[in-house]
Amino acid sequence: MTTRLFIDRAAEFIAVILSLAYTYMYLKGMVPSAFIPAFLGSGIFVVLCWTRKIYAESFLQLFYVGMAIYGYFQTDSEWRVEHWGFMENLPYLALGIFGVAGTGFALQRFTDAERPYLDAFTTVFSLIATWLMVNFIHENWLYWIIIDAVAIFLYYQRQLYFGAALFVIYLVMAIDGYWEQITIF
Repeated sequence: MTTRLFIDRAAEFIAVILSLAYTYMYLKGMVPSAFIPAFLGSGIFVVLCWTRKIYAESFLQLFYVGMAIYGYFQTDSEWRVEHWGFMENLPYLALGIFGVAGTGFALQRFTDAERPYLDAFTTVFSLIATWLMVNFIHENWLYWIIIDAVAIFLYYQRQLYFGAALFVIYLVMAIDGYWEQITIF
């Protein structure tokens, strides 16, 4: 194993642990402190995704860094989760579909991205799901269930095995978060 590969694997492992810590802390209602490991883990993934040519995902991780800062400072002791129906989610779904089409086209045309539309899908819908999550909209978990399933394939295919494993765990956590009563974590 080369030194570069060893450093990348170690950084990926640390980013995974920090990302899991964030999601676990969020599920347990430990906000705003949950946003600290989110900030650190996402910062590491920015670099890793960029070097593996997952450009939209790299941008997404940079967005997560910003959302971690936003979440940390906007959360107070009186935060509460809201539930939305289909009609409240419809504009976000439409925005996501158009965003995937435009971003996927741009990635395909202007970059050497390996899977431009899958990269665009996970990125665009993760932006939406993150916004819903930091604003405590319960249905963010439905978005994450689908995103995580696609991300497992994307990360595995790019040989980011710790990242793929992270998304397997995220998938279970998202199911747990949506159903609330399961409390696996």
